[in-house]
Amino acid sequence: MTKKVILNVVLNLGIILLIMSGVAAYQSGHMLFLGLSIALLVVLIYLKMVLLKFVKRDVQEKYGKTTLREHRDLSKSKSSGSKTKKQRKR
Repeated sequence: MTKKVILNVVLNLGIILLIMSGVAAYQSGHMLFLGLSIALLVVLIYLKMVLLKFVKRDVQEKYGKTTLREHRDLSKSKSSGSKTKKQRKR
């Protein structure tokens, strides 16, 4: 999981740098660099979306089909003894 966190940080930094370089290229009139920045930005955003889907699938496999919020609610209810709204309806 730490590899995915590091990859996410690197992708975020790359996206930020490409946005900054695209703005600078546009302001200076270098359309070739602007095009390259936009193309690489699209690739990095695609890779980030793939990473997010992969992490979401990993989390669902680890915790079952419940969402993280439901998992936290269930763990709180077990420790405090109170029931959540979904448990009260059942």
